[in-house]
This record gives sequence, structure tokens and C-alpha cells, in this order.
Amino acid sequence: MSKRNLGWGFGTAVVLTALATAACSSDEDAVADGDDAGLDASPDAAQPPVEDAGPDPDDDDAGGDAGLDDAGDEEPPHPTRCTTSIAPAQGDAFVELCKPDQGIVQHVRVSGVQVPATHESAQIVFGFDTPPASATATLSGEQLRVLLYGGGAPAPPALLEATWGTNRQVVGGNVPSLNTAPSTVCFDVHDGGTDAPPYFAIWVHGQKGADCLDRATLTVASAHAIRASWRGEVGALAKGAKAYYRQSVGVKTSARVTMSSVAALSPDALKAAISCATPWVANTDWQKLCTPAANDVRHVRIENASATANSRYFYAVLGQDAAPAGNPVIGAGKLIVTGGRAQSAASWTYFRFGDVAGQSSTGQFTYATDAPAPLYTPGPTTVCFDLGTTMTGNTRLVFWATGANGADCSDHATLSTANALYDSTTDATTGNIWQGLIAAGKENFIKTSGAEVTLGGAVVSSEPAAL
Repeated sequence: MSKRNLGWGFGTAVVLTALATAACSSDEDAVADGDDAGLDASPDAAQPPVEDAGPDPDDDDAGGDAGLDDAGDEEPPHPTRCTTSIAPAQGDAFVELCKPDQGIVQHVRVSGVQVPATHESAQIVFGFDTPPASATATLSGEQLRVLLYGGGAPAPPALLEATWGTNRQVVGGNVPSLNTAPSTVCFDVHDGGTDAPPYFAIWVHGQKGADCLDRATLTVASAHAIRASWRGEVGALAKGAKAYYRQSVGVKTSARVTMSSVAALSPDALKAAISCATPWVANTDWQKLCTPAANDVRHVRIENASATANSRYFYAVLGQDAAPAGNPVIGAGKLIVTGGRAQSAASWTYFRFGDVAGQSSTGQFTYATDAPAPLYTPGPTTVCFDLGTTMTGNTRLVFWATGANGADCSDHATLSTANALYDSTTDATTGNIWQGLIAAGKENFIKTSGAEVTLGGAVVSSEPAAL
């Protein structure tokens, strides 16, 4: 059964430590480690783009990036883009990147880079007046780092990561093409401001139909990841400052970085892509949840859930076969989130995952708000949960309720693992149920068990609130 990649839940210190190690290792050691990594070339490995030698398909109005011709020569000058080449000999040095003659950088293409699986990396940073002091330098709220990380034993795998200030997020886990062949990635990064974050989208050339030399292929659907929430934070990047590229000493390829002042997608398109809303209809039917245009479900909000009679519940079910009937039942790769009013009139919230009878459910939690008022019974409560993946490849679920521990499910900035009511990774009693991942290629639903249960609807997002 295929599984859904929900992102990586490991501690960020893993990558930081690996970067520091790679920065002080010798070139010879890095190459030797890479040869011993035993990574087979993936059939989906992104090859360096080869462009037709014909006329430039992009004109001044389109502002596209023509890239390089077949001979590898630099493209003709263009007012909205420029290219900087980086040689392997410049490894471990921050190389200042050019700026287009017209406009502020909104799109970047990194071509021909291969980061071995010996914890090697390449990165681009924005918002600096002078080169960063180190590869792991702490960023301010006006600075951004986009990292291409080769991974290595024992973990993590090759991945893509974006860090804005102190907000660090893995935006693409398990990207083996980064270390199996010279690869190309490209990304949009918008400026941000007082009421918006720096909306971000990244594509991997050759995956999901993305061609970094053809702007028409750089869509929401082909994006490897989109970030338009950034855990509820807002702020602007210092785009007027300098940008730098650095690759570690074990990277033996010559990268080319093209900076463009024309984005592939607008901020509005990115913002609209990450979430969608499903209204609730007042019946006990299985009601299918919408799917965000960008990637998999990483966050679900159930609004205004209320149960006014005993033994009445609502359900959010992910990884469900089509056309379900009856009450939800456990199944392989299926998540069932249940809330409502027990036979004793107590508020119950519990989680089921997997298909092992008698071993696929947590306990029944009697959560309350800070008031303290019990959830759902009878007053309405809005609850929400993140979905992620642990470093060992299992599902991680983190659950909040509005009004409990200062959480507000409508404001991601208030949601953290510290104030969650439930975190599967800290569940010492029943946390063993979370083995495996939510099944891919299935459907997601909400449902109620009786007329005494009401919901305000559900909002689904491809961005987690905290993970």
C-alpha cells in the first residue's frame, strides 16, 4: 500500500549538527563517504535541464528565465534576470549573487547542483549586508535561508528546508534526486509585509511535471511544497540587502544560480492554494472533505462541534475508502478522530489509527477549556490537529482546542507542541498505535452520529500549524 508523505517531525538540531560537521570535513572524506552511501539512482532523478537552442521562449513582457543553451553558455543579458556561476573550488565560501537590473528578486533557479548523502548541502540566503558568519548562522526576521541538504546515515534523508528568521520548516522530505545526479530546483519567494509572510513555493525539476526552464509548468499542482502560513507569523524580508550562495566542500558540481524579478505564481495564488473549507450539512451522512490545491493534508480544523445528548459524537476520518457507510471502523492506514458526549455525559476525545483490533485506539480524554468548560458538551468547541511524520517513519498527530492552554485554532501563531492537548510522540500509554503512515490515494470525511451533534464545518490545510 502506498503511503502519504506528511513531512518530517525530527528535531532541527539534526540538520544543524550535520551542516556543522560537513563544513569542517575534508573534500576527500566527503567524496569517500558519498561513494559508500549505497544510494541507487532513482528513475525520477531530476536531470540538469537542456534547453533548445532556438529562440528565447520568454520575452521582456513575460519576464521568464531562459536558462542556459545546449553548450552551457550564459544566456543573453536580460533586465529582469541574471546568473551567477559557482565553481567547486568556492566550496564553503559565501558567494554574493547578482541582482537583476529591474525589480526585486522574486524567483530563483539553482541548476546543476548535487549534494552527496554525507551531510553535504547547498544554500541561498537573503537579507544580509555581509556574508553570514557560518553555514548555520542564526537568522533575523528579515532574513531567509533555502537549504538543499543531501542527508546521510543514520538520518535524515535528502530534503529541502526553508528558514525564515527563527521559523524553520522542512518543505520537502525525502528528495533522493538531490544526491543521485546534478539537479535543478527553483523557487518563488515573495517579499512579505506587515500583514503577510514571505509566501514561498519550491519546485524540483523533473518531478510532478515541473520544468524549471518552462514557466508554464510551474504551477500549484507541480510545486514540491508551498508555504503561505509560516505558523501564523507575518513580516517582510530585506530584499534590498545582499543574497549569497554557499555549498559545502563535499559538493563537486558547478552550480548556476539565476535570480529573476518575476515570480512564477502570485502571492494570492499561493495563499489560496494551501487551504479549503467544507461546510457541514445537518445530517448523519458521510461528508467528503475538500482537498487543498497544494499537496497533502497537514492540518484540519473542525469548527463549533457540539453534542447535546449522551453517546453522540462527531468524526473526522482520513485515509478512508470511497463510498463509506455506517459508523467509522478502524482500517489499515486510517485515522479516526472522535469527539463528543459519552454515555456518562462526559466530554470524550479519542484517536484511532491502524487496524489491530483492541490495539488501535487511545484512551478517552476528557479535555476542557481554560474556563474550564468541557469540550463539545453542550457548548460548541473548535478543535484542530496537525499531521506529520516522525524520524522513524510513523504518523505524528498533535491536537488543540480553542480556549485550552491559550490555543486559538483560527490563529496558527497560538498553536505549538507545547500547548497541545495531545501529542502522539509524548503519549507513553497508548502512543504505540501510531505505527505507519496514513494511506495515500484515499478520501477524507467528516460525519456525525445523530441529530444532537452539530458542526460549523471543516477547514483543511496543506500547511501544519506547528510541525
